[in-house]
Amino acid sequence: MKGIVFFVLILVPGFMARTQWVGQTIATNEVLLGTSFVSRDTGYVVGTLGKIFKTTDGGGTWTPQVSGTSGFLRDVYFINSSTGVVVGEGGLILRTTNGGLNWLPATSPTAEHLVHVHFAGVLAGVATGQNGAILVTSNGGSTWINRSGAATVELAGVFLVSNTLFYAAGFAGTILKSTNAGLTWPALTSGTTADLRGIVFPNADTGYVVGIGGVIRRTTNGGNSWVLLTSGISNNLYAVDFINGSTGSAVGTGVILRTTNSGASWTSQPPLATVDLYDVDFTDANHGTAVGQNGTIRRTSNGGSTTDVEDDDNGNTRPAEYMLRQNYPNPFNPSTTIQYDLPLAGNISLTVYNLLGQEIAVLAEGYSNAGSYKVKWNAEGVASGVYIYRLRAGDFVQTRRLLLLK
Repeated sequence: MKGIVFFVLILVPGFMARTQWVGQTIATNEVLLGTSFVSRDTGYVVGTLGKIFKTTDGGGTWTPQVSGTSGFLRDVYFINSSTGVVVGEGGLILRTTNGGLNWLPATSPTAEHLVHVHFAGVLAGVATGQNGAILVTSNGGSTWINRSGAATVELAGVFLVSNTLFYAAGFAGTILKSTNAGLTWPALTSGTTADLRGIVFPNADTGYVVGIGGVIRRTTNGGNSWVLLTSGISNNLYAVDFINGSTGSAVGTGVILRTTNSGASWTSQPPLATVDLYDVDFTDANHGTAVGQNGTIRRTSNGGSTTDVEDDDNGNTRPAEYMLRQNYPNPFNPSTTIQYDLPLAGNISLTVYNLLGQEIAVLAEGYSNAGSYKVKWNAEGVASGVYIYRLRAGDFVQTRRLLLLK
């Protein structure tokens, strides 16, 4: 799963069946290989011939950026609204600290093609690639250390659960796990020899991998064992993203799959001919972006569903009840995401306290429309321990606990 910040879900007014995945117009026919959104409206896509595009209006328009290269750019990840990293062929690493106005090359300790990059918080990051390439950064991508050697196959996917817990997946059923910030990468038994192309961990224990031939596998014990899930397809799958432990999407050759029950079943959403989709990024349960061949960009604002839903007079989706959901990941270090649902508009507050009742952070405060919201809390500088987070909305009050482990 990629960078998430605070969102309001704004949908079309009335009672109607929504469209699922809408095509976006972009000034290129190059293959788009990676995407990263820092909010519902602001995101980036990268691809072949050094293409980088940015949108600030939810995909309505895409502005090209200067990458300084004509090489293949394979993936992009934005740590926050300003700082992002792109990886590509020949060990290329590009970094921006001003939202893409300038992309500068970082010194790379490898010439292998890099195909995926992911961060936990603002400092810890990993890039993986062909021939077992693994690069690790602990300073937000300014410098990189070569930690290759745990595998010889292409490592097509990587996911960081925390600053120290990392997973990678690759060809021939390879899954690696690091519990020491990338210093060592013991292999896990995946139960498959299929080429694995994508990996995501909604929390430290639960993870998913997808790959060639429609393979989807899940672990619920931190990778100690992996269970085959029924995808219902034989299409190749290239990427997967989960916004919590139960809701996720996978994309591949002419297919987008969706689950809302932790992978127990998958629904195939409208086919896209035979175009390959290589990456997918959701910022919340409804808003997602998929990219692929021929400059393809598809955006959804309702999770790809065609289910009829009822809106309020302002066009905002109305949840059925107030709800403060458990944060994820949990335990976490240093960042975690909190989701809450508001069936009515009004003044709200979302606050974090220590066990003495002292206020630690105010994550949301003020007037909010009805809808589903997400807030990401970065607890850098906060001591390890159990904390309480509380949602107040009118007469509604709900409290949950979270665990920060450093």
